[in-house]
Amino acid sequence: MSVPVIDLFAGPGGLGEGFSREDSVQFDIAISIEKDGMAHETLRLRAAHRALTREGATEETWQEWDSILASEPWNVVFSHLQRSGNRSIEKACAAADHEALEFELGPESRDRTSAEIRKRLAPFMKGGVLPGNSVLIGGPPCQAYSVVGRSRNRGTEGYKPEDDHRHFLYREYLHVIAEFQPAVFVMENVKGILSSRVDEGRIFHTIMNDLRRPDVAAGTAEAVEYVLLPLAGRGHADEHAPEAFIVKAEEFGIPQARHRVIILGVRKDVFDLVPEVGRLVPAQAPSVEAVIFDLPALRPQLSHRGKGLAWQDALEDPLLDRAVAELRSTRDEGSIRIADRLEEVRAKLRQRKSDPGFGGDRARIPAAAKDRRPKQLADWIKDRPTDLLANHESRAHMPTDLVRYLFVAAYGEITEMSPRLMDFPKCLLPEHKNVDPENIGDSIFKDRFRVQVGSRHSMTVTSHIAKDGHAFIHPKAMQCRSLSVREAARLQTFPDTYVFLGNRTSQYTQVGNAVPPYLARQIAGIVAEVLKAARLA
Repeated sequence: MSVPVIDLFAGPGGLGEGFSREDSVQFDIAISIEKDGMAHETLRLRAAHRALTREGATEETWQEWDSILASEPWNVVFSHLQRSGNRSIEKACAAADHEALEFELGPESRDRTSAEIRKRLAPFMKGGVLPGNSVLIGGPPCQAYSVVGRSRNRGTEGYKPEDDHRHFLYREYLHVIAEFQPAVFVMENVKGILSSRVDEGRIFHTIMNDLRRPDVAAGTAEAVEYVLLPLAGRGHADEHAPEAFIVKAEEFGIPQARHRVIILGVRKDVFDLVPEVGRLVPAQAPSVEAVIFDLPALRPQLSHRGKGLAWQDALEDPLLDRAVAELRSTRDEGSIRIADRLEEVRAKLRQRKSDPGFGGDRARIPAAAKDRRPKQLADWIKDRPTDLLANHESRAHMPTDLVRYLFVAAYGEITEMSPRLMDFPKCLLPEHKNVDPENIGDSIFKDRFRVQVGSRHSMTVTSHIAKDGHAFIHPKAMQCRSLSVREAARLQTFPDTYVFLGNRTSQYTQVGNAVPPYLARQIAGIVAEVLKAARLA
């Protein structure tokens, strides 16, 4: 018995990817809805890829698919696939167009949302009755709940939380629960939702009460009740503090410290049939090194401020010599080792003066490199054979930032920690109004530049990576750059065949906003066990 999945606020599709790859139950993404045009393009492309996989596409078909992705501009890739002349690809694109929709969820679009979902659930109905085993997934936008977003809002004159419609977008999710009564729902959001307040009350308490009785909250006639369960603990919501709903991804095999609130809701009649609902099983987080070091090395690009310079020239800047001299002058053994490493890297890079580096945001991997695989999560990341590597290109950096990146990466290699501004040579401190070289301990941005240390899991990959790469510096000093979209996607556990469309800023944003698919697959496994125990799958 296949299980239809409704994906709301879908983003690029991280939750949906995890459910679609759970093999103990056949989860079918019936519909996914996303308002951002570029994220929707990514969502639609992946839906087509999923349709091809489901139909057992031939090697020749995959080669044609990869050829189009390798050669056409990102903004027209899907249209070229639609008219490729390959019947399997064109059929998959038609299925994707039916599955992935682009529009904004809100009170004004509720009728459309209801009609579109009902249309796509029709194949799963018997006698016109809605399927009793459907699953709802997704997470309302988090800007209003996040700590950063709330800080920004406080600086807006006249801002009132109760007037911010984003606080109440969860009600669109709620209305879908009340109308379609899924057997299970999975709702994800940022940790800041636990402390966010509206009308002097915590919004999380309101959300939880509404989710328990969505019929009452939405004002629908048909009664429906849900039991709310945390995924990393035992019992249900009535027995737990709100913090019990925080899932720390690094505790479950995800290579980053990503902490999110995830609520598992089980319809009461289904819950009564299930002896016990499982929880996520702890697993050690892979290191950054284990999941990205097999990718081809990149050479950093320079921004317009370094126009006319080759990337190697930036490392000949006197700034680097001053940093080395300052480190040596401390007579500290650790600082001297870092200075030695800086000079060693520069000497090696001088020998590679003619090396243009790996370039382009997509390329064919040489045959000799095809068999390289990450040390961990290899079968998950390499989900099908292909020599195409997409979204792997260095962003452009200021020449002075390349020197800072080189220092930060070298510091990480020597100490296995990321430096704070107080650890920087003074000559490398950024020229920023919030950085006072004489009172560096009072700086607001003490860890403005951060290396993702290779021997450990990374910090949270956030959408801020789209603005600059200062907090996501590659751990290898020889590369002295920030992470590529593909490397960030690896840390988010997206497979390499998951191609992000749109401009590079949008690609970074999509990756940073997504739910890690490998974590989503583990959640899907728990949902699958609930449905099987209730004989709904």
